[in-house]
Amino acid sequence: MNTRFLETFVAVANLGSFRAAAEHLNVSQATVSSRISALETELRVDLFDREFHATRITVAGALILDKAQDMLAMERNLRMTLTDPATAVGRVRLGLVSSVVHTWLCDLIEEVARVYPRLELELTVEPTPNIAAAFERGTLDMLLTTEPRHDETCVCVDLPELPMGWFGPEGMRGEKLTLADVVNGPLITFTRNSRPHANVLALFEERGLRPSIVHCITSMAAIARLTRRGLGVATLPRASDLDGPGLAELDVDGTLPGLPLYCLWRRSTDAGVYKAISELATDCAFQHQANL
Repeated sequence: MNTRFLETFVAVANLGSFRAAAEHLNVSQATVSSRISALETELRVDLFDREFHATRITVAGALILDKAQDMLAMERNLRMTLTDPATAVGRVRLGLVSSVVHTWLCDLIEEVARVYPRLELELTVEPTPNIAAAFERGTLDMLLTTEPRHDETCVCVDLPELPMGWFGPEGMRGEKLTLADVVNGPLITFTRNSRPHANVLALFEERGLRPSIVHCITSMAAIARLTRRGLGVATLPRASDLDGPGLAELDVDGTLPGLPLYCLWRRSTDAGVYKAISELATDCAFQHQANL
C-alpha cells in the first residue's frame, strides 16, 4: 500500500476538503483526487461521500482513519531509526592501534555506551599495517589508525595527535638527558617502520646521531615492562594507563613529535553511525590532551 495515498487520505479527512489537502501537501487538487481514487480502488470501498460538492468521510473511511494515522506514525519512526545514529542497533567492527587502547579508548567505550546503548563494538588491536589490510578485506568497519587514507571510497578524519614522551626506570627520575645520552644505550620503541619508530629515528638523524641498539616491540605493555626493568629508554604516549610505579617520564632535550591519528570508515548506509563514533573519538582525544 502506497503511504503517500494514506497520507493524502488522512489530510483530506482532517482538513475536510480536497482543496485544503492539496494546499497542505503542496500538490494539485487533481493529484489528491487521483490518490484517493487509487486507494478506494485498492480497498474496494468509498472513503468519502462527494455528493453536493461536499467532502464527508464515509463509515468505511472513519473505520480505517485511526489505523491509517498509526501506519504513517510507524513509517516516520522507521525513517527516524534509519537516519538517527542515536537509535543505532547492531555491531561495529573497530580496528585500532595500541596507542589508543592505552590512552583514551576506555573513555570512548564509555561515551559510545552512554549515547548508543544498543550498539555493540568488536575491537581488533593490531599495528597499523595489519588493521589496514583487514579494512581492505572488509573484515573491519572503522579504523583508529596512524596512517591516513584518502580516496573516493572512504572518509578520513584527522584526530588530535597523541603526545609522546621519553620514559625510563624509576631510578632515572629527575635526570636531565640529551639525545646523545639516550643514543648510547638501548632504545625501546614501537614496531619497525611504524610512525613512532620512524619519528624517533628522524629526531636522532637531525642531530647527526644513530642509536646503537633499537628494540622494536609491538606491545606497549611489553615496552613498559622492559623499561621498568631498566633494559632501555622507551618512547610511549604520555599519560597512558601504563604510567605507575617503576616507570618515570624523562626530561630529554629532544621533543618527540606527536603521534598522528586518523579515523577511517567506508561511505556506506551506516556512515551516519560511523561519523557519530568519530565525533566521540575526537572529543575523547581532545580531552586526553587537555588532561596532560
